[in-house]
Amino acid sequence: MRLQAKDRETGFSAIELVIVVAIIMILVGFTVFQTKSTTNNSRANAAMGNVVTQLRQARQMAITMRRNVLVSFTPPNQMQIVVQTLPGEAPAPVFKPILLNDGAPGGLQFYVFPTIKDTPMNFGNSQAINFVTSTGGTSGLSVMFSTSGSFVGTTATTNFAAVGNNNQINASIFVGIPGAQNTARAITVLGGTGRVRSFYWDGTNWNE
Repeated sequence: MRLQAKDRETGFSAIELVIVVAIIMILVGFTVFQTKSTTNNSRANAAMGNVVTQLRQARQMAITMRRNVLVSFTPPNQMQIVVQTLPGEAPAPVFKPILLNDGAPGGLQFYVFPTIKDTPMNFGNSQAINFVTSTGGTSGLSVMFSTSGSFVGTTATTNFAAVGNNNQINASIFVGIPGAQNTARAITVLGGTGRVRSFYWDGTNWNE
């Protein structure tokens, strides 16, 4: 007796299709998350670099031009430097305000994460822009680099004309995107020398 084999149809069951779709969705979600995280890290580094560049430029101009250079911060994401001139001198070049990440939506701002500890410099992290004088008091959001390169407070400002009070200011400036701790960055300035340092948060500690 001759047996005739029947061709059996092959294919995916509904359960198998659901599993495959679920795996694809997980992979897509992971890729999107990684891409967003990488983009945010790049933005954070760019914003930190922007602040560091402006501060170092302001200090160098103060020393080279022998004129005080005022540094002003305007939350949430703006800073500006202004060279002071003596009466009768030609006006100094006007520098446009600097916006972190060029003010792009979702960009970084001056922000301190409440659960992240202070930097190794221990200049304070009670607020995003933290200025503390050498005598323990606090300063406003306008400070300056003196002609010696030190970072000092001001006693008065009118249209960016300021008078230094010779109180050296130790500064901690924090930037980040709220809700994204991997974007936490910090910039410190040592009042006596005006040295500018930058740090990034690795999830556990601050690193240079």
